Amino acid sequence: MAPMGARRVVVVGGVGGLVVWLAQPVVRRAVQSIRTSSAPGVGVYETAAGLAFGGYYRDIAADCAAALVDVAAPAVLEVGPGPGHLAERLLDRLPGGTWTGLDIDPAMLSATGRRLERARSRDRATLVEGDVAAMPFAEATFDLVVSSLSAHHWPDAERGFAEIRRVLRPGARALVYDVPERWAHVETGHAGLRAAEASFAAHDRTRMRGIGPLTVIWRADLRA
Repeated sequence: MAPMGARRVVVVGGVGGLVVWLAQPVVRRAVQSIRTSSAPGVGVYETAAGLAFGGYYRDIAADCAAALVDVAAPAVLEVGPGPGHLAERLLDRLPGGTWTGLDIDPAMLSATGRRLERARSRDRATLVEGDVAAMPFAEATFDLVVSSLSAHHWPDAERGFAEIRRVLRPGARALVYDVPERWAHVETGHAGLRAAEASFAAHDRTRMRGIGPLTVIWRADLRA
């Protein structure tokens, strides 16, 4: 018979191993979420973004509305809508418009759907799970494409921006907001806004106000 202490070690080790085994799916989901949204899960992202970026999303919605002032019933595509903070504001500002959200994370799309249900604008929204580098939309489908704090997560940003240009109607615009390349490279190693210049001959980049003490956001106005 093994000593009592030995049995206790085996039992504790067994419980610990069980806990580690049960936690694996949670850890995998958290790691994947960090790769695509810088947060370990939808709930964390939704809360943090709502508290920190409310004014930022309001400014972007105003930019989009101004860009569409001459379009009666605009079709807007948002790439990487996350939990829908910007989507809610866009649909509020564009009562005659429709909105499509493309995100690689189905959990984020579900959160967006719930938010738009509460805002009573779900009937004008379409949620699509997919990759910006291979969008399931026909050419010249949208009057505006918008994306915020997403481009530096795209593994193939150059292809993503080529796809954005493809789905824009002639003369339409893409408004893309993202962190500086040096920040993007540290976080994900991807190109971010730099890749836009390879796909859009007509572009303008301006520095927005900071978000918090460190984060600087750039606004890229891209013309199809």
